[in-house]
Amino acid sequence: MKNKEIIKADFFLLMTAFIWGFAFVFQRIGLEFVGPITFVFFRFFISSSVFILLFKLSATKSKKLRDSSNDHYAILLGLIMVIGMILQQIGLQYTTVARAGFVTSLYIIFVPILGLFISIKTDLFTWFGVSIALVGFYLLSNISPEEFLLGDILMFISSILWAVHVLIISRIAKRISVIRVMTIQFTTVTIMSGILMIIFETWSFSELSGALYSLLFVAIVSSCIGFSLQVLAQRKAPPAHSALLLSMEAIFASVGGWFILNQYLTAFEVLGCLLILVGGLTSQAKLFKNN
Repeated sequence: MKNKEIIKADFFLLMTAFIWGFAFVFQRIGLEFVGPITFVFFRFFISSSVFILLFKLSATKSKKLRDSSNDHYAILLGLIMVIGMILQQIGLQYTTVARAGFVTSLYIIFVPILGLFISIKTDLFTWFGVSIALVGFYLLSNISPEEFLLGDILMFISSILWAVHVLIISRIAKRISVIRVMTIQFTTVTIMSGILMIIFETWSFSELSGALYSLLFVAIVSSCIGFSLQVLAQRKAPPAHSALLLSMEAIFASVGGWFILNQYLTAFEVLGCLLILVGGLTSQAKLFKNN
């Protein structure tokens, strides 16, 4: 039974990685029409509206949904998310989708390292899987130190924030309502990005209409569905293991960039994808051994 729960959690994490990977493509397309902060605001305005509606419809049905004891964590997640999302969105202006997926996925290093400071241990299988995946990420991104761009630096900073985000969710996932934490988290992002948008950017309805399809994908599919699946999965999956599987978004970002944006993959980049998959399977070796 326990293994079945882990497999279910892994499936949720892989689905999230798939969604988030393709979200990079739509985020990049959206930048052709509106500024990065404007894109983040309208993305989470839509997402928070969906969850506010769900919250109102479900408020009387769940005791956990009415529990406000973890609201401070939800607000903190929102603050981390708004900074991470804006950095990521700005960074996409200065780097490719594949490189963005690679640098963002470096949170697979930071999650187990930061976890040590809060007494969360990572098993050897996961450490080994992370090591293999890192080689894969390097090959996939085809990146060299002298080519490290401004966009890559911003993505690198955001990857640290996503590591903290994963660790906080891991700590509270079992005792929170997904609807409540998403409502508060997304509303926090909407308010903060809205203030920043008013200060730093301008937009028009014609520009917004051009970005509409990209906004709907990232708001509904990536934010509402993707982040909800993440919380559900992390009720069972350890944080470092979760980060490793979520980091496979780099593969899907590269595939999306290939098929939609014509950012073709070389043989080395395809090999990188295979190594990332091997890293993910290696992290599951303990599960297969128990069978």
